[in-house]
Amino acid sequence: MGVISMILAIIFIFLSGLHFYWALFGIKDPTSVLPAGKDGSLKMKPGKVGTVAVGLFLAFFAVIYLNPFLDVFPFRGIQYISLGVGILFLLRAIGDFKYLGFFKTVRGTNFATMDSNYYAPLALTVSLLIFILELWG
Repeated sequence: MGVISMILAIIFIFLSGLHFYWALFGIKDPTSVLPAGKDGSLKMKPGKVGTVAVGLFLAFFAVIYLNPFLDVFPFRGIQYISLGVGILFLLRAIGDFKYLGFFKTVRGTNFATMDSNYYAPLALTVSLLIFILELWG
């Protein structure tokens, strides 16, 4: 199960770094990474502080999955936090039934295409890996 922990840590480190990069240097095409309506208007504008906050949460998630190797959190309750992260990413994969996830109704935008092809499958994969790690590990 150490391999699954390492894979999850690498995914979260990459995503965290990506959010920090966006906070520092901006996003070239926000419509590919933020939900937008059919008219191209962004439905979410997190700003630098919001982007850094997401980056920090993702970095914290990476530390959770590096814990078997680094022993940062010496208590056993970390498994429940990990399951919470898994539920969070499962909810992200399901979506809000309008702009995000597998069950979105707004389609045909740049973000909707990227979400269907990359973001929602990644969120589902991460949640499944977490559930495998914590429930059968």
